[in-house]
Amino acid sequence: MASRRTYRRVKTVVRPSRKRVKGGGGSATRLTTAPIKKGGVASPASRPVPKKASRRTGRVQKVSVAGTKKIDLSAFPSEAVRNFDRSICLACVLDVFTRHMGLSLNRAHLEIKRYKPSLVELNGSEATRPYFTMQSPQDRCPYCGSPPKWHARLTIYRIEGGRTTDALRRQLVKTLPRSGSQFLILEERGTRQGAFFEWLEKISKGLDFEAPHWLRDVCRHYLSRKEPKQDWQAQFEQIQSIRRSRYLERGWEVDKGRLFLAPVLFDELLVVHYLVSRSQKAGGLTLEGRYTLRELMARLRIGGYLHAVGVIAQNPPDAFEELLERLGGGEASMKLHYIVDRSDFLGKVGELKALKPPRPSARRDLI
Repeated sequence: MASRRTYRRVKTVVRPSRKRVKGGGGSATRLTTAPIKKGGVASPASRPVPKKASRRTGRVQKVSVAGTKKIDLSAFPSEAVRNFDRSICLACVLDVFTRHMGLSLNRAHLEIKRYKPSLVELNGSEATRPYFTMQSPQDRCPYCGSPPKWHARLTIYRIEGGRTTDALRRQLVKTLPRSGSQFLILEERGTRQGAFFEWLEKISKGLDFEAPHWLRDVCRHYLSRKEPKQDWQAQFEQIQSIRRSRYLERGWEVDKGRLFLAPVLFDELLVVHYLVSRSQKAGGLTLEGRYTLRELMARLRIGGYLHAVGVIAQNPPDAFEELLERLGGGEASMKLHYIVDRSDFLGKVGELKALKPPRPSARRDLI
């Protein structure tokens, strides 16, 4: 009886090798295969190759930032918060680090990942390299001409300090993830008057001065800033007109679709309307019509508003400056808190790590 033999299955991998064959008046080479047992050293062909970005095609593998979280500011008073974006060109930064400073590509990426923007960069009125103002997602960098895949975005949330926001802000900061450096917390000491004028600029950007309803919108914004605990969005859904009250000494009331404001509050609203829409030639448009500066100051003096708020200057320009100081809060200090979301920035840095920065196509070396 024939003996039963057992065979072990072996894994066969094609390994190119050169073997000389004798005969035929010379030597030749041919490819042979050698079996490799399981558990042995795998050949380079059998090892998994990690996917990397192709420098030739420019295709980038998407890298997700672990632990990303979106900020919800719906619980905050809408007029005390502001969010905006800053676009930054990573190609410009890499070009400076590698070509001008002589850093290696890996070291340059490490320095970019550690980057934390300053308050001067966040609050600058004009964007300077590597920051730029993005008009369209398809726009190229105005400095080096790099395509949109090299552009990253920083999202900034600014919260005004105060009794209505401090507790909510501290609670929000506690819920933000600390790992990964996605969020950056910054503080700035400012003045109430400065915050007031920045608020005026903020609400002015979204107004259509050709449509008459902008006067109602400014009124809603101002009352939301004046009394943040009140839901003014719901109130204005039933308000048809805004009038000066003859009976109220302070505050406001809604009666049959009409919003009645106390005289001091109504006159404050006239000043805000004037500030939003004023011009050197035609003055400013208010609920009572268009006023020049002299006409507005005369109206506020006759109505008793200047006396009520303690403005004693007689000259209209001087009285106006004193009025603005009292209306905006003057030089009283306040804290401005910034939360910088770096999730898009970190994601783009990870995606472009294997790519070499493109050579600048627009020679505008402003550094």
